[in-house]
Amino acid sequence: MIDTSDLEICTGNVIYPHGMAHGTAFFVGANVLLTSLHVVSTFNGNTFWVKMRDNTTIEVAVKACCEENDLALLVTNDYHSENYVTLCNESPLAGISWATFGYPNTVEGLAVGSKLNGVIHNIISVQHNHDVVLSLAHGFALVTDHKGFSGSPVINAQKQVTSIMRYKDNNTLCSVSVHKAEAFLRKHGVIIQEDEFSSFKTYLPEVFQAMAPPFKDIGIAHAKVVAGRITPQEITAGLTGSLLMPKREGTLRDMIVYLKGKTDLNTHLWVTWLEFLTYVNMLKGEYADINAVYISLPQTEVSKFVEGTETVIKQDITLTLQFFFTEEKDYFNLAKQYVMDKYAANALEHNHCHVFHSHTRLFGILPFTKEDKKNVIFDISSPKDAGLNIVGNIDYGVLSFTELSTKIATSQSLTEATTNLIKIFTDAIS
Repeated sequence: MIDTSDLEICTGNVIYPHGMAHGTAFFVGANVLLTSLHVVSTFNGNTFWVKMRDNTTIEVAVKACCEENDLALLVTNDYHSENYVTLCNESPLAGISWATFGYPNTVEGLAVGSKLNGVIHNIISVQHNHDVVLSLAHGFALVTDHKGFSGSPVINAQKQVTSIMRYKDNNTLCSVSVHKAEAFLRKHGVIIQEDEFSSFKTYLPEVFQAMAPPFKDIGIAHAKVVAGRITPQEITAGLTGSLLMPKREGTLRDMIVYLKGKTDLNTHLWVTWLEFLTYVNMLKGEYADINAVYISLPQTEVSKFVEGTETVIKQDITLTLQFFFTEEKDYFNLAKQYVMDKYAANALEHNHCHVFHSHTRLFGILPFTKEDKKNVIFDISSPKDAGLNIVGNIDYGVLSFTELSTKIATSQSLTEATTNLIKIFTDAIS
């Protein structure tokens, strides 16, 4: 169940001058609150009050309103809140979990507030004041007490406000998404975060935290380039069920709903993808097609891949990279089983490096060595009648992302980091 404790300290009860409760409002800035327009429309430009959970009473007035989305921004001149919520323009999807905190019209609700939770039931595609239909964890049964939740903030599993409750109809519990009302909110200076699937920029503050300067700064600079070229949504659309290993069945929507319900997994997944593609960017690799990520290992000594060759031969190698993220804990057995399955299906290709990672701690600390590969596959050479095809004889690679990032953590310059990356991948396929 989603924790709503952060909402309790920034959400208040909209009350009539004579003290009767009428709805809920919440801080979106130090002196700005957001609520439903129908909650405050009867005040006709007069000031009124919002009573916080600690019994602080704040005088407010309507700053701006939006009839199209049934929203109103309130302003207070004599109070500044240190607690306010983060709004996110997440595209609403049926099946995503939600929770809210507000002030229903019950004795206990009016005194200390109450919470509701459930999942998004449906998205309204026709023009309407609200666009999200919500179902409750205990079913659809509604009572008039829920009207006090009008104007309350609806949060997702990441504790971001993604919509505003609108108990205006009598037959459904509904809300107005931030995504729908974005233009109105931004026009009046409300800060809105991007949907975590629409941009990698959300994850930039998290990347290369284990690295030390100056490589950390170099990595972040390249990560910004990656964030401008590809999005988590594009990666998810390109891989769908193969985004996680073992492969999951389901559509793009199914994958997004699943990940949005697993906060730790989701964050770790995209931070790692961003760091991984940053390494590719450093090596001037290609990742526009997420199913065909590749890098070039320039002037690599390839003679060591061919038995009996005495003359040193060097040439550029194009290396295809495949990245796998798993919820499993055992890196060695996972990598071993993957290689065995690929070999049995005659799908284990040369010049491929397979990189594995998980959000579980200590995943991939012990390397998958050359001897480990030999114990899995005994003969992966090209056909004997293929002639001296050096590139065709180059081995496949198996790496954990932990091993990859750990080995370049001490890089002191971009040149050194690039050299280390080339060496790591070359060693992996040797």
